[in-house]
Amino acid sequence: MSVEYTQDGDEAKQIAAVIPYYPFHGIDRFYDISGMTHNPEAFQLCINIFIKRYTSLNVDAIAGLDARGFVLGPPIALALKKPFIMIRKKGKLPNSVSGAEYRKEYDGDNDRGGDELCISRTAVKPGDRILVIDDLVATGGTLVAACDLLSAVGAQIVECACMVELKALGGYSRLQSKHPGVNVWGLISEDILTLKG
Repeated sequence: MSVEYTQDGDEAKQIAAVIPYYPFHGIDRFYDISGMTHNPEAFQLCINIFIKRYTSLNVDAIAGLDARGFVLGPPIALALKKPFIMIRKKGKLPNSVSGAEYRKEYDGDNDRGGDELCISRTAVKPGDRILVIDDLVATGGTLVAACDLLSAVGAQIVECACMVELKALGGYSRLQSKHPGVNVWGLISEDILTLKG
């Protein structure tokens, strides 16, 4: 592994080589991370890169977004010996706090085509330093909603990490407009995701 990881570097290309895209939900290129989870070497490489990046950051917990953040977050949390927090869709957790409705690049689960997120009332203490993780940031709707919810319960967001950042869709800019101090770090951009499924 490189001493300093860069987006779309050699390691990213190894992981991107097993992530296909398909037309899905009206999107021409919907990236399927199960290509990576079906390949233990690529999956381990991905997890190792996140562990290396976040070992020295002083985080109190890792928050993963429903549902693919639940694939990446727990092994990183275990390696860092930090709690893992599930940010779920509304109605999926008991004793929870819900955020505002948000939109993403395709229709959500509620009757208006949006979604809402929730978090356990006991998951975060005010001032906790949280790393947010998901598989992909596209338009940034889900990521902004997660940061809004975490901020509302008093968390300090250290960074938002994703395996894939679709730069052309402006998710990073959308997050910055609402949460100016929060960085998005992505392993891979759409520039190297070329495996047609």
